[in-house]
Amino acid sequence: MDRIWKKLTLKIKHESFREFIYWWLKDQKPYGFWEVDCLTIVAYIQNWPEEPFPEYIVAAECEEEPDENWAEEWRKHFKPIIVNEAILIRPPWEPAIPSMIDLVIYPAYAFGTGDHPTTFSCMEFISQFLKPGMKFLDVGMGSGILSLLAIRLGAGEVTSIDVDPLAMEELKRNCALNQIPFERIESKTCDLSEIQGSYDFIVANIGAQFIFENLPRLSNMLSVSGYLVLSGFSVKDVARIQKYSRMVSLEIIKSSEKNNWSTLLYQKMSEKSSFIEK
Repeated sequence: MDRIWKKLTLKIKHESFREFIYWWLKDQKPYGFWEVDCLTIVAYIQNWPEEPFPEYIVAAECEEEPDENWAEEWRKHFKPIIVNEAILIRPPWEPAIPSMIDLVIYPAYAFGTGDHPTTFSCMEFISQFLKPGMKFLDVGMGSGILSLLAIRLGAGEVTSIDVDPLAMEELKRNCALNQIPFERIESKTCDLSEIQGSYDFIVANIGAQFIFENLPRLSNMLSVSGYLVLSGFSVKDVARIQKYSRMVSLEIIKSSEKNNWSTLLYQKMSEKSSFIEK
């Protein structure tokens, strides 16, 4: 008997709620999701939500689809992505381009396929500023796409963490697809507070609230002259993040804005930092 997939189409009241809907969807343990437009998101989920939808969701359509429809939708929405004209991010069913750095990602979470603006911007900054041998930390690894890209670009030690146990399974699958030994990455299901040490390059594509709460810790973990990429938040959060970052010895180097999502690149200027009150 063919498998039946649960398809959920959601419409939010305003694009300012896009960050909230992505984090709400992640809690539903989706098989994958994508944006139709700035107000509409489609997700394939394991179980229908038991709790009422958040008030910022103004319409929700629940459908069941047979396996062949799901596969067709998947292939239709996930196409190869090219980063900085040199890196190809592709699903397994698309061919490689010999002249490009190749990274294969099985679509599961939209934040982990390169399809989402924040993931894409993080990859742009990594490809521009990561130097071979740098010690790399991926906070909120999702599919592991950013860690795998760092390895492709010659990073030294790579550590990836996520509080979601499903992320570990996605990382294992994508390591295998790219013929990268799983042991090449020190991966942990844990919170940032459980990680020790200093890193030359840190990426946290994980949302505004996490950044507000953990910016001092992230700065303290960053080596002098090291790079910190912050993403997963909307344009409206940038001013506050910028204000806090100056208090912890971080200097803005570059920024990116795509579809109302922001990504910020910082460099650590000194060891001295000030604690930020939440």
